[in-house]
Amino acid sequence: MRTEQGSNSDTKSVWTFRLERYDDSGKRVMLVPVEMRGIGFEGSIHDGDWARVSGRMRAGTLHAKRLHNVTTGADVRATRTPKWQLILAGVFICIIVTIILLGWIGVFAGEPAGPPDDWPSEDFP
Repeated sequence: MRTEQGSNSDTKSVWTFRLERYDDSGKRVMLVPVEMRGIGFEGSIHDGDWARVSGRMRAGTLHAKRLHNVTTGADVRATRTPKWQLILAGVFICIIVTIILLGWIGVFAGEPAGPPDDWPSEDFP
């Protein structure tokens, strides 16, 4: 397990490990490198545990978001930023952008302001 510093000061935990893949006769066929990334992890897996993993192969590594520990029956998953926090941040950004746009529209599309009421007129007595 390692941690990586990303942009905007966010830190991700990364698990990298290898799984041994066996054929039906019990003979080891290959080693499969696996990588899991998230802000944290729920569940556990240890050396020697049997596991079932699914994900996408990229550059020879299986990128997984979850796995099932067959030995213990536990599900292991990478945790992400909760959806409600992402939605709240999106709504907040939309409100700020709307306020800025309304301000710009008011400045550039409004009627030009004339002189104040108590300003002397151009007609001097």
